[in-house]
Amino acid sequence: MSLRMRCIKYLFVPFFTMAMGFSQTGPGGVGTTDGVSALRIWYSSSSGVVATGTTIDSLRNLAGVSAFDVGEVSGQRPTLVPGAVNGYAEISFSGSNRLRTGLTLTPANFIVNQASSFLVTRADNLSQRSCVYTTDPLVGSTRFTNHIPWSGTVYFDIGTCCGSNARIQVGGLSGLLNYSYWSYDAHPSTGKQLYRNGSLLQSRANTTTYTSYASQRFNVGGNTSGTQGFRGDVTELIVFNQRVNSAQRIIVENYLAAKYGLSSASNDVYDEDNAVNGDFDHDVAGIGRIDASNIHNDALGTGIIRMSGATDLDNNEFLLWGHDNGTLTMDNTTNIPSGASRVRLDRIWRVSESDLSGGGVDVGAVTLNVDMSGITGFNTADRLQLLVDTDNDGSFADESPISNAVALGSNVFQFNGVTALSDNTRFTFAVGGVGTIITNRRITYRLTPN
Repeated sequence: MSLRMRCIKYLFVPFFTMAMGFSQTGPGGVGTTDGVSALRIWYSSSSGVVATGTTIDSLRNLAGVSAFDVGEVSGQRPTLVPGAVNGYAEISFSGSNRLRTGLTLTPANFIVNQASSFLVTRADNLSQRSCVYTTDPLVGSTRFTNHIPWSGTVYFDIGTCCGSNARIQVGGLSGLLNYSYWSYDAHPSTGKQLYRNGSLLQSRANTTTYTSYASQRFNVGGNTSGTQGFRGDVTELIVFNQRVNSAQRIIVENYLAAKYGLSSASNDVYDEDNAVNGDFDHDVAGIGRIDASNIHNDALGTGIIRMSGATDLDNNEFLLWGHDNGTLTMDNTTNIPSGASRVRLDRIWRVSESDLSGGGVDVGAVTLNVDMSGITGFNTADRLQLLVDTDNDGSFADESPISNAVALGSNVFQFNGVTALSDNTRFTFAVGGVGTIITNRRITYRLTPN
């Protein structure tokens, strides 16, 4: 691809992508957690939970907007079930509990007439008439809510209920008693779309406007005026007050599918979470492009790896990465390039560099940053190396370390122009070994391999 074509390709970047800025620390590396991006709500069963034993007192909003911290008291509190879903906890609702905010909703911090939400949940039964999340109380005027299910039918509402301009409505679905990830988009010009496990279930035109800020709370679990309590389980809930672009939606979906061990029915661009590939399920993040208006080219997510600036990211191409949950300890002396590396990190990452059908692609060179803060056994005076298993044989011992890291401060190191990554390859980090000491009569030289 010529330089001129690359310049043209990146000229038309959507506002939402630009507004995110750098170091995108949201789910999958979409959005920021400082409260200033479109990411407004992010609840996770594995982070920000305050509990008395297994009884949840409150959830911190990981999006950084404290107005959406939720909690409850006494018998209204749901239960935390550790290790229930792919090793991660779940929040269990019995039908008589909930978590909710105060009267803290405003047009600035909540949705208006557009949104994207992501939810991982399962129901205990199909006959319940409940909400998984809702504005509280549930009323016939403006609302932002869903029912999974309400008497066996799934509904999502935005604004004035309940005509087709405000509502997605899908019946006859099977498997609602099993975990699924749900993605919902709403925008006045593109209408409303509901996806389950990556597959589009319904698309309807238009949205209507939510206005009931002063009189409603945000609620997870229902059990309030207008709705029964939800009977089922939730692991993660994410709400943006803008519609994310399609590349960003696919990245968040793949992050959720990998984390909770769920199958993707469509757009499964990250397959390193499969058992055959080693279950690299954790802290998945990614960059990608659907077309000139749907690009995401900078991601950090919940882990310590940030990638950005792909030089040849074409339509329908993605680069996602996740790790094996190895410890963040620089003490492994096995499987390293002999004489070049002294010790490597226990944790290993693996990448999917693929198109929407899972075929391998090449997104070009990338900038790779790693935050080494808190890495046991690493000293900032050590010469950091990037190890990439370029021949994909599971061994770093036959590889040449990449040693051009630039220290950016605050223990963050940057590798520029990385081209060694390709579909399914593994990578980790090491520090250079100490070579032979050569001494003359006045000066001692310590030769350290690159």
